[in-house]
Amino acid sequence: MFKVVLIDDSKDFVNSAIKILEEEKFEVVGFAYSGQEGIKIVREKKPDLVFVDIVMPDMDGFATIKEIKKMENPPKTIILTLYDNEEYRKASSEVGADGFISKSELFSHIDEIIEKIGGKVYMKTILLVDDSKTIRKMVMTVLSKIPEVQFEEAESGLFAIEKLALKRIDLVILDLNMPDMHGIDVLKFMRKHDLYKDIPVIILTTRGDEEMKETAIKEGANLYMVKPFNPQELLDNVKRFLFKE
Repeated sequence: MFKVVLIDDSKDFVNSAIKILEEEKFEVVGFAYSGQEGIKIVREKKPDLVFVDIVMPDMDGFATIKEIKKMENPPKTIILTLYDNEEYRKASSEVGADGFISKSELFSHIDEIIEKIGGKVYMKTILLVDDSKTIRKMVMTVLSKIPEVQFEEAESGLFAIEKLALKRIDLVILDLNMPDMHGIDVLKFMRKHDLYKDIPVIILTTRGDEEMKETAIKEGANLYMVKPFNPQELLDNVKRFLFKE
């Protein structure tokens, strides 16, 4: 599912556009009524696509797109406006916008929008954090049955934090006992950081004692599983968290 951010100073239009996009299976992860607010949301949410209005009170859509395009791995950007003329189309091209669509034609251009993004369903990324390469391979084998899923691996807690900073992660499967940084400390770091606090975390560990389980859940783990794990149980739970089944 494509992740989308809307930047437009019209609340009525934002509400209408959200309904249209969600009906077409886009995931609207944020919206803003000004350029500055929109830039902040784009940095936080890391969407695949951003729709930007031209005329806004604090900075226009062209300036907004300029700032977005300076980001590392910037999303696709599409001007979505009432003012469809050649001057604005030329300006949008000059700032690097990936498309220009009239607001009245949003619904009829859904296929064009998908093509501009790349024509692919958004790949969910799972971060596997475990110092055992064998366990990581086992988990990947089980979860590779899920369509549109890709994997990142980390053999330590510190490496996991580095991966979080560099990649968009949708779910973390986290071991506890690792050489450099305990899994609980990784979990605490994530839950205190605005960018990572909402990422689902499944603890997968050999620690089966109730005390550790209670600690992990208290610190924000979404699920606690003990090795050796039940493959079907892991598969079902990962799908539930990734796709909100």
